[in-house]
Parts: sequence; structure tokens; C-alpha cells
Amino acid sequence: MDAVKVNDFTELTCTNLMIKLKIMLNRLPPGDALAFFATREQVDNTCAPFSTNGYQVAWEEEAENRYMVRIGK
Repeated sequence: MDAVKVNDFTELTCTNLMIKLKIMLNRLPPGDALAFFATREQVDNTCAPFSTNGYQVAWEEEAENRYMVRIGK
């Protein structure tokens, strides 16, 4: 899964992050992935819904309460 661009979404609410991710993923070509930084709460609330909808989801802790998340088609 290759990331095109890494965004920092740690300041967004979970709701705003979900909206942003849905828009970005709809525009993403098959085989590509989004990469972004998120907090633990954001990871807990956003990654599970996408992983059950056919997306490839992975995350790795970069620092305390800062995770690198990748979601791909």
C-alpha cells in the first residue's frame, strides 16, 4: 500500500475526520492509499468502520497518542 500524502488530522473531531476520510476515499483510485496522523481516540472510532467495509487499514504508533494510519482500497 503506497501512501500518496501524509496529512495531520490529530486536531479534528472524530466526526469531522470520518467525513473527511469518506470524501478522500471516494476520490482515491483503486490500489492507492491514504496516510495520515491520528490520535488513539480517532483510530478507535474510525479504523474499525473502514476495515469492515473492504478497505485495508493499518496503523502504527509513532509517539504518545500519535499514530500513522494507512487506509487503502
